[in-house]
Amino acid sequence: MKKLRQKLILLLTLFIVVIGFGSWLILIQFFPQLAFYDYPLIPLFFYIVGIVTIYILTTLKTENRNKLFNTFMLIRGIKMFLALALTTIYWLVDRAEIKSFAIMMVVFYLCYLFLETFFYINLETWYRNNLPPTNKTDNQ
Repeated sequence: MKKLRQKLILLLTLFIVVIGFGSWLILIQFFPQLAFYDYPLIPLFFYIVGIVTIYILTTLKTENRNKLFNTFMLIRGIKMFLALALTTIYWLVDRAEIKSFAIMMVVFYLCYLFLETFFYINLETWYRNNLPPTNKTDNQ
């Protein structure tokens, strides 16, 4: 599990760097009117949420895959709430740039959903392959 955790953290870091810098370059080159100073808050938010998600899901001791799925969905719900809270706080602090911030937050959120789904598939596969033979039957 430790090797899988390291792989997921590396993928998360690569994702944040590529999508973060890529979307920033697209923003300043093609949509300079939407560029805003606090852009790094968005990749930082998703990086922190991603690290916490990886640690929670990889330290979860379960032989029941439904528990893994329920935990994953709970984390997704909390992430959505935190993203809305961050957007609301940003709106209260800087109303002039809220449109740009909200657009980039949604773009990052949608891209991150694909990565998060990939994490879940990898974890599900790991659990399936590493469960003892007597516990491989699912209670679905």
